Amino acid sequence: MPFPASQPPGPGLPSKVAIPRLARQPDDDKTPGQRRSNRTPRVSMACTGCRARKIRCNGAQPRCQNCLAADQSCSYPQGRRDRFKISTQQNQDMIAMLEDLKGRATEHDRELINDLLAQVSDNVSEAASSLNLSDPFQDGTQGEADTSAEVGSNGGMDVLEEDVLQTEASRATGFVGKSSEVRWLRRLQQDTERLNENTSQLEGPYGPPGDSAEAALQRTDAWTQRQRQDSSVRAQTSASTFYLDSNDTEVNRAVNPFELPPRETAQRLLDGYIATVQDSFPVLSETVFKHQFEQYYTSMLQGIPSAVSHKWLTILNLVFAIGAKYWQLIEADLQTSSQDHHTYWSRAHVLGLDGSSLVAHPDLMQIQITALVAFYFLCVGHVNRAWVVIGSSLRYAHALGLHVRNEDRTATISKKETLLRIWWSLYSIDRILSTIVGRPSFVIEEHCSVPLPLPLAAEQLLDEALAHQFHERYRGAELQHDTPQTAWATDEPSNAGSFLKANVQIGLITQNAMARLYSAKVVTDSWKQAQQAITSLSEQLEAWLASLPSGLNLSQSSFSTSLRRERFILQMQYAGAKILITRPCLCRLDRRIVEQSKTSDNFNNQIARSCVRAAMAVTDLLPEEVDTTYLYQIGPWWSIVHNLMQALVVLMLEMSYCSAHFSREGKQILAPIKKLLHWLRIMSIRDDIADRAYNMAFGVLQGLASKLNVDVSEFIREDTTQAKHPIAFHSENQQSAVGSHAQENILSPIEHAQIFGEQGMCASGFYGSKPGYASMFEVPTVQPQNSPWMVGSTGAGGAAFPDVSHSDSMLSNSFVTGYEEENPVISGKDLFGAYASNSRFRYQ
Repeated sequence: MPFPASQPPGPGLPSKVAIPRLARQPDDDKTPGQRRSNRTPRVSMACTGCRARKIRCNGAQPRCQNCLAADQSCSYPQGRRDRFKISTQQNQDMIAMLEDLKGRATEHDRELINDLLAQVSDNVSEAASSLNLSDPFQDGTQGEADTSAEVGSNGGMDVLEEDVLQTEASRATGFVGKSSEVRWLRRLQQDTERLNENTSQLEGPYGPPGDSAEAALQRTDAWTQRQRQDSSVRAQTSASTFYLDSNDTEVNRAVNPFELPPRETAQRLLDGYIATVQDSFPVLSETVFKHQFEQYYTSMLQGIPSAVSHKWLTILNLVFAIGAKYWQLIEADLQTSSQDHHTYWSRAHVLGLDGSSLVAHPDLMQIQITALVAFYFLCVGHVNRAWVVIGSSLRYAHALGLHVRNEDRTATISKKETLLRIWWSLYSIDRILSTIVGRPSFVIEEHCSVPLPLPLAAEQLLDEALAHQFHERYRGAELQHDTPQTAWATDEPSNAGSFLKANVQIGLITQNAMARLYSAKVVTDSWKQAQQAITSLSEQLEAWLASLPSGLNLSQSSFSTSLRRERFILQMQYAGAKILITRPCLCRLDRRIVEQSKTSDNFNNQIARSCVRAAMAVTDLLPEEVDTTYLYQIGPWWSIVHNLMQALVVLMLEMSYCSAHFSREGKQILAPIKKLLHWLRIMSIRDDIADRAYNMAFGVLQGLASKLNVDVSEFIREDTTQAKHPIAFHSENQQSAVGSHAQENILSPIEHAQIFGEQGMCASGFYGSKPGYASMFEVPTVQPQNSPWMVGSTGAGGAAFPDVSHSDSMLSNSFVTGYEEENPVISGKDLFGAYASNSRFRYQ
């Protein structure tokens, strides 16, 4: 069909024709809205799937029509403003990280960081303003980030503020660090004298963080300025300590070192030690030592006493000394004087702590002796001496490799477990003493690989198959000292082994707190870093609490009575660790940090309240009716005054700040203070440490009351009246703490061989030793000889100590090592260089 030409055709070209429009259906009868509804609506943003396939997206949420039909995931890209907000927040996070790194960077790197932040500060501030976000350069975060961590209550950790060598008392007390409640008490005494001064002004100045010479010089200058502003008289720390280091501990060398108490008395002394000390500090193998004790006293009753080394007798007398101190505190009637523990200590000193013992090659019995000496000093309040001696014990342990994992193929699982429990006993004693005196631990954890204890009781270690089963199960987790396994809390058995493990783990957290919050290097950190350390340590402590097995769980409302004592001790340790971690915030940081952010101030107040609540928790553990026998039986009697004074000083510090962190609950502080003082007063009847602590704390309370116009007259009258009529409280269940232990089976010779291998056994039931192994006993076949220690011949109740130099058969030490060759004890010499012939035992 011909089309009309649109223009004249060119020469040789076909003519162009117009294309007519298609006819549309008439829609005059439709409204404009109806006409628009037929069109596909446009969406503001297509999903990523439709974008990739280049098809039209209907924008439906949560999945568009195309993705729904294809059964695919559907997601929409963020808008430009959302991406801008996320990028700005990420920039702020990087700025905060750089601010945190400044405190640990070198001076050169710090300048580079400052230059970089100065370049981006305007852009970041403008972006934050447009998005209504906080400006990291204008919200005051520079204050805590630019101030040294010494701004906290533990300030000045890298300086010595007194002449420790000045007097005999100051030398006996020694240096006391900032983690000690003694230093807190000293600071409280000084602050009490200044309460009438104007305390609304800023306290400072404080230097910057950093390890450069310039930062150190600025901190030194700031310290000098603060000293000039402080007009108070600084007394010696020895005047603020309630421990007994300055008391005389001279040994009674006239004592008969071979004299022993009657069997009944000895058994009760041993039971007191085993019942209260052994589970927390298994320095000795309970089953082995009880078996040796039984055989030795049996041989004495038979009239042919077994020859023993001086070291074993030293251990025995130290156990007696510790047991005698315990029974003295619970006011038990043993028909002995309060100084009997000093008698046993003198015998132990004469037997094993003189002469060549200090320079002899280390062996396991020497480790046990020094550990028991340190623990005895702790019990009698000589904490400075105890800290020094436990250091020697740990040195011996390092020399014998107890700090690393034991992979000796000839050793049984039971023997390995016993050795590592000895190590953790030393560690635990060192941890307590380091906290008390505020000094660093002797253990560098980076050099240690010894596993954690297995959750097995002492008697379960006799079952080698069971010990091997638990060893394989917990082998991986037991090496992770810092990460308690919460998932295993429910199925892990609750026994003495799991208690020891929990005890060790909270000790690790405490030592971590000592290193991160109380070491001299902390002054190079910023206060913001200290806050982060406090947060991290608090999380570790709560993870430990959640990881406890069901029988030791402290968060349950009711408990069985089987492990009541262990739970009480763990509760005391938990509260003490909480106080130690949170104590740096318990001060007026709002007056020390210039331009501190609101977030930092809120954090400081929250942590300070946690510290005071932890101190109140210690008070809540004590019954309303004072029963010292109950407390010594169920609690850590060797350090209970430390636990109570730690809480008491914290409460009085909060009182000195006019309850600044408890503005609505300030009146609640005084009631627990009175309760703790009341307990200390009753304890002071039998405990010299508690007596000193009470007198010092009561004097501070009187000073605070007069300065703060607090009425404590009723409490003072009550205390004065009771002091004139002291009341001794006795528990009806005085024997409950030792009853179960006294009935346990004694290790038989066959069980001994199963644990520690075949050593050979003599007719007497004692065991022979392999060459190069030291002995705990020597069993001669000679008859008793006369002793220069006794008048006349051996009579009833007398027991001879035979000539060990003529003995060939020996009971091997349970923990044999090759380090003990050529030891004077093996050769028959005593620690004075003379042979131990002609020495005997007799009863008192």
